[in-house]
Amino acid sequence: MALGAKKWIVLACVAAAVVALLVFTRSSSVVPAEERTENAPTTEATAEPDAQSAEESEPAEPEEPAEEKSEEELREEADEKLVDAFDSLTDRWMEKEGGEVTMKDMDDFVAAFKAVPDDRKEECLHRALNLVSDDHVLLLAGILFDKTVDKEHIELVFNDVLNRDEEVKKLILPKIYKDKTHPCWADTAWILDATGETPNKENKQ
Repeated sequence: MALGAKKWIVLACVAAAVVALLVFTRSSSVVPAEERTENAPTTEATAEPDAQSAEESEPAEPEEPAEEKSEEELREEADEKLVDAFDSLTDRWMEKEGGEVTMKDMDDFVAAFKAVPDDRKEECLHRALNLVSDDHVLLLAGILFDKTVDKEHIELVFNDVLNRDEEVKKLILPKIYKDKTHPCWADTAWILDATGETPNKENKQ
């Protein structure tokens, strides 16, 4: 065989070997898409358990104990309950239409008022004077006739009575006139004298 023919044969073999090597290398480096998906790490799936386990491993913070109230705060709460009790009683009578006021009703109303703290009595009384109707004025008369109540509060009720219907005044003023020790007796006597309604002398004490 000629030297030139041998040279071409060698070159052809080398070329075939190079092509085979390239094909083998390419086929071994390519991974199917399904295999890549299956083998790929799932960061989301692994991250969530790690975060959850981290939260579970953290110790729970102890609850802070309820702060104890001071004596002043406890006293204020107790005072507020007494105020609310009297205001609620006033509201119940405000909602009633007509109806007789009994002695027990009067006593309960006066007792609830006297239980109100001294520094809140005036505001509660003003509220009651505005809300209690003429039909239930005897509730207020209970305060008016109780001489253990502070004089300023008795006078508040007395002035309220003077601004009410004539029937209310005719009901209450003669009762005050019978008691000369009442704080409002002098004013009552003057009013009855000026209006010519002074009771007969035999009714005086």
